[in-house]
Amino acid sequence: MKWPASLLPLGLLAAFATAAPVVERQLDLYQLQISCPANKKVDGRFLALKNNTLGIYDGDDTSPVKVYTVDSQKEGCNELHTYPVGIVDHSIGLLGPPGLLTLVDMTNPRTVKPGEGNVAQWDTFRISDGKLTNDAAGQWLAFPGAGNSWKLKWSDGSAVLTTDFMVVDVLYKSAGEGRYNGD
Repeated sequence: MKWPASLLPLGLLAAFATAAPVVERQLDLYQLQISCPANKKVDGRFLALKNNTLGIYDGDDTSPVKVYTVDSQKEGCNELHTYPVGIVDHSIGLLGPPGLLTLVDMTNPRTVKPGEGNVAQWDTFRISDGKLTNDAAGQWLAFPGAGNSWKLKWSDGSAVLTTDFMVVDVLYKSAGEGRYNGD
């Protein structure tokens, strides 16, 4: 009968450990807003996610994407991770041929292997004066899609482009706070 008595302290310790609060950290959340005064149909609209591509979409099935920043290993750059935080890491990234990269949602970005001739960037965003840019020289372009949708791409000026695009800025707007229940 000695061993049940010796398990009592262990049982109490386990009860206290499971009752301990989960460490939470507050996240500053942001939404990405288009600025294009020349086109009132897109100016002021927030970027949403549809089929893993960020852009401007109409309809009840889309809502503005919320992101939080993580310091990149590249100096002066940030990673933008989507909120809410889930088991699988989702990050906003740029994917495509080097001269014209599409703004997309990447699952586990460090494991993304783009096809031949393409690049994947998720840790090269710069935030300055309320605007989001990429570490490489270039500009944001919006391309028309189906209906009233617009897809966003980063161009360094080296790609051959059609005349169907608009130059836009992407603004970084506060969207409150969120919680992260990780370590």
